[in-house]
Amino acid sequence: MSTRMQVAHPVRRLITRTVLTVVGVVVAWLLYCVCQGMFSGYPKDHGRLLSTMGMVLIALTGGIAWIVDEHRMHDDD
Repeated sequence: MSTRMQVAHPVRRLITRTVLTVVGVVVAWLLYCVCQGMFSGYPKDHGRLLSTMGMVLIALTGGIAWIVDEHRMHDDD
């Protein structure tokens, strides 16, 4: 039973990292599209709302990275 748990943990970690990487790439691609203004020319499809939401996501991503970095710096002390 313990061998089974030892194998399951690395596999679960690999799957989690893979899923997070794929989600990160998709979100990064959408944010790139927002930065290039690809959604801004479609008022019928709520392009302005999509652009605003994308900019908010960009700001949140920067904020989260800053918080993680601050915690990492305090862990060194």
